[in-house]
Amino acid sequence: MKGPDFICIGMPKAGTGWLYDQLDAHPDFWMPPVKELVYLNQSYPALAFVNDSGDAVRPRKERLARRRGTSPETRSPTGERRVHRDPLSERDVKFLRYASTGRGKPMDLEFYAGLFWFSGKQLSGDITPPYCNIESDTVRRVAQRFPQAKILLLVRDPIARVWSRICMSYAGKGFDTNLLSDAVAFRTYIEHNRHKLGGPSATQTWQRWQRHAPDMQRRLFFFDDLASEPESVRHDVLIFLDADPAGGSGAIAPDYNRKAKAKLEMTPLAREVLIDRFRDELLASAVVFGGPAHGWPAAYGL
Repeated sequence: MKGPDFICIGMPKAGTGWLYDQLDAHPDFWMPPVKELVYLNQSYPALAFVNDSGDAVRPRKERLARRRGTSPETRSPTGERRVHRDPLSERDVKFLRYASTGRGKPMDLEFYAGLFWFSGKQLSGDITPPYCNIESDTVRRVAQRFPQAKILLLVRDPIARVWSRICMSYAGKGFDTNLLSDAVAFRTYIEHNRHKLGGPSATQTWQRWQRHAPDMQRRLFFFDDLASEPESVRHDVLIFLDADPAGGSGAIAPDYNRKAKAKLEMTPLAREVLIDRFRDELLASAVVFGGPAHGWPAAYGL
């Protein structure tokens, strides 16, 4: 089995939800009915979107809606590791039944390849932001087994990206705003939640794949460009993935964002702590990525 046509390796809060929605609705693609497979970065992947019987594990709101006999939301802003597609197609059902056979078992690239068998002649891939944490040995193994797979990395100003994740926690009642009045406590929070807030640096992620998978095709896409020119970014993504850029994504516009919501305002204290924490990454991004990243340091007075 050929496996995925592409793998998106991050970054969290850099537009991966937008990418999934655009591809999922495009006629050239069959995307798994769950956005984040979370397989390659686990020794024993849980595949928590399916149970042992091969049935989809639904978000709580959808389960409650089904019990009430009402229509569940098909595009919830949360629960990226749960199945939202409704109704499920025959291929989706077969995908879930197959996925259930690998739950909790050792990570196996041959099993992983089978997750994309159901795409048939359409393109398919894996969009899992936590893959920015994949270790070098796994990168080498992936490159050896799937040399034809294309690698995408979506990058964003690290301070804006981390703050977006904090805003997401705040919206879900998971962030204590008292931290924003205590520099030591806020700094400790950032360090203790490194992986939750987005894992290692994007520059290190990119360089790791350059070093250990040099022959795989790779492409960077900037959140800055996505925010200002979504139609152009969509066009370039589709060209890179060998899809038809003229093909529409149904009712989904290029600037569609199902996660748009009110943001928590960044305080001067939070800004100061984040600049200190991500100073090196901001400067490295300007060198490693270029493009819009050239302006990131100056935006914070560096």
